[in-house]
Amino acid sequence: MEGTFDNILQEHLKKAELIAEMSCALQIVKRLKGIGFSVKEVLKIIELPESAVLRVFTGEEDIRKIAEDTVKLQIAENDGKIPEGRDFIKWVENSLEYFEPEEDKEELVPLAEPQRVTCEQWAQYTPYESKLELFDGQALADLRERENMIIALIYNIGLKHFVKILPQESKAILKELINE
Repeated sequence: MEGTFDNILQEHLKKAELIAEMSCALQIVKRLKGIGFSVKEVLKIIELPESAVLRVFTGEEDIRKIAEDTVKLQIAENDGKIPEGRDFIKWVENSLEYFEPEEDKEELVPLAEPQRVTCEQWAQYTPYESKLELFDGQALADLRERENMIIALIYNIGLKHFVKILPQESKAILKELINE
């Protein structure tokens, strides 16, 4: 009987440790989001289930709840067995690697006339896996993703066409903003 209790206790402690580590990783996700990282960039930095990252980005749930649900899902996917602990330090190291300057990022500069977009440019300037999503009334997960997507699209259709398709009221507002 005592051996069974010890096994249950050990499983409970392992599960609690995984939830704590997951909570810490999700706190990092929350901070990265706060400084303008996109879902795509976070998933590139930290090896986490996309569903957990998306839930953090919506900001509607408690981090602890997301961590518990994610660990429960991982246990279910592992035939009810508690998966081995994650390497939290490796996640942090991956986060730090992200701050190294990108060498190959090409800046898109929209011109009056349309310009063709390469597959590489499209991948750099569009959301993760080219998924268009709506988060609490906001297109895409964050401002950086929206800005990148708009630049790629205006680059592709050209400024002349962009201005042509704007409603008259928007053109007047844009003219005022430019004159400021």
